[in-house]
Amino acid sequence: MFLKTVTFSLILMLNALSAFTQFDKGPSDRPFIPPSIDSFFLHGYINLKVLRNTSNFLTNRDIRLYDNQTIPRRKNAFIRHVKHLSEICECHYQDHQKINTEIINIVFELYFLEASFKQKTIRNAETTVSFYQKLDMLYATYRSKNIFKYKIPNQNPALNFAPKNSPFYSNLNQNIPLHKQFASLAKQKKIKQKKEMVVLFKSLSLSGSAPKINTRDLDLDNEWVLKWGDEVHTDILGSRIFAALGYDVDHPYFYGKDKLTLVFEEDLPVKNASELLAAIYNIYHIDLSLFVSNFGIISKEMAAINKQLAPFIGKPYVRFFKCSIEARPDRVKRIGSFLPFEASNANRKALKGALLAHHFIGNWDTREANTLLTTVHLGNYKYKMSAVFSDLGTSLGVSINPFNRDFKVGLVNELPWEVVKRKKNKIVCTNRINAMLPFYKNANYDDLLWMANKIAKIDAYNLRKMIKKAHWPYPIAVLYFHKLASRRASILKAFNITDPHPIPFDKKVNIVYKEVEVVKNGQLIIDYEKKENPESFLNKKGRLRNYGN
Repeated sequence: MFLKTVTFSLILMLNALSAFTQFDKGPSDRPFIPPSIDSFFLHGYINLKVLRNTSNFLTNRDIRLYDNQTIPRRKNAFIRHVKHLSEICECHYQDHQKINTEIINIVFELYFLEASFKQKTIRNAETTVSFYQKLDMLYATYRSKNIFKYKIPNQNPALNFAPKNSPFYSNLNQNIPLHKQFASLAKQKKIKQKKEMVVLFKSLSLSGSAPKINTRDLDLDNEWVLKWGDEVHTDILGSRIFAALGYDVDHPYFYGKDKLTLVFEEDLPVKNASELLAAIYNIYHIDLSLFVSNFGIISKEMAAINKQLAPFIGKPYVRFFKCSIEARPDRVKRIGSFLPFEASNANRKALKGALLAHHFIGNWDTREANTLLTTVHLGNYKYKMSAVFSDLGTSLGVSINPFNRDFKVGLVNELPWEVVKRKKNKIVCTNRINAMLPFYKNANYDDLLWMANKIAKIDAYNLRKMIKKAHWPYPIAVLYFHKLASRRASILKAFNITDPHPIPFDKKVNIVYKEVEVVKNGQLIIDYEKKENPESFLNKKGRLRNYGN
């Protein structure tokens, strides 16, 4: 029995170390303790009182309030993981061992989980973006247009920086093509996306400004967020580009006409398509009927074509011209933000370098709310904590209308051909963002140069493959290819990087498709296939103005 206990504790220790890899805090003989977790230690040993308080807060479901706000539900797997980490620390203390780098890593994970969980509790209480928060976003947007200027050093900095794998960045497996890095992450999380999806309505969503609902997979274990509107293409590409650069991301997928079936069951607040349309309009003030391709009752004939529908014959359904779904796999526990304001994050090179990745895709919404801390269950008590760049769809051509408090994304004409310029002895980035997180404020020339070399590795083949996954209509996809190739070239030119994979592009490209001139001199000139794309690729009216409909 004793041998089993020791063996089990050793397994937990090894798994915890693989789950929360090095934070690079110093040599193991004299481990550096970040100030944020100093209270967890006392005279060189673990402070059991602080450790147990943290563990109790994270695992005790009887603790229901934090700062007078309701704490989100703690899922079983999350509780098990926290208890495993705490047990390792308890055993270390009982064995009268002094702290070492491995224990510091584990305690740091517990600290991050607690702080992120508390942050989520506070954020959940904020159901809407306040007037002052909107003012802050507007101020940051206009200020950021002229703030990203970096002095070029007299000597080129060394490019041998190789960040260790951590929750915030992973060095890519060189055997996996860049365009497949996204799928590799999805495989780790056991995400099973099909060419044709059937999902079950679960609940309405009150978060964000883009229309969305919560749905369940047919296995009932995994969930999907079903979305409509102007982010259904952009989020797909933005997430894949970030994954190709070494970051963890959410997992959105595009579905075209009739490729996704939403099924309604009894005893739910929304029981059919008409009730869904009414609910979406009530929450988001968007006419979802324009996105609906067909609806009705599932028939035997439909089930014969798609066997996934067989258990639901006689139930109401609805299908759409276009939509996207974002995976919420059971193996991934979403905590809160990955704590951009935590002191230890402010100078992480991988996070500072991410600023240039945002510039590359033209991402606007860089708020803390779009960062996410997760734990990924890899099986056999093995967990990995991972920081996610979430909601990357507010990108690839953004129009902001402060007078109507409205914005629109995915407007290809609004995406500039260049994003970085070299002016005298400075690098100037021109993309606008709505929040200046500490690591973006602290970014310097070296950080952006490091990311520029990552972007240089994206060749024409991988760029085209990633754009294809977004499923824009052909002429718009081609125009995006030319624009992103041009933006990439502007980055490499500004940083004086020899392009290892030159991608030809034409700023005056003309595209005639199906005998119709769609793109002229590098500009989209018609509102392409408006019926199938009710959000419009040309109209600047966004989600807060019903996409101009």
